[in-house]
Amino acid sequence: MPKISAKHNIFIVLFDLYTIFIWLWLILELITKEKTQLPNILSILYLTVLLFYASDKEVRRWRKKSQFGRRKGEIFVFLWVLTLVVAVLIYLGFGKERGYIIPKDLPTIAGTTMIVYIITDYLKEEFSKKR
Repeated sequence: MPKISAKHNIFIVLFDLYTIFIWLWLILELITKEKTQLPNILSILYLTVLLFYASDKEVRRWRKKSQFGRRKGEIFVFLWVLTLVVAVLIYLGFGKERGYIIPKDLPTIAGTTMIVYIITDYLKEEFSKKR
């Protein structure tokens, strides 16, 4: 099967960098007690690109147009879920009395990332059964 193109490699690197940017911004939002809020459009754009990337990857896999190498998607899933758990623990431990609040977009991003990963992992298993 063909390898991923240079264009896809650039896209993957840019998406990884954007993930880190969004993650750091949400950490900053947690630490600053929402004084630096992530603009909603940035999280919408992140989820849109995530869904585009996952959909493109699955369509290419099923159409045998491209073989995506082993991506470490579970690392990002772990990152988002761990961040959400830590934010919830901080909120529960220090909560309202110290002004900590869970960043509003964090549960949506963590949940969506987990759902996309579960669906694509299932589709990958189904694809390998059909081969």
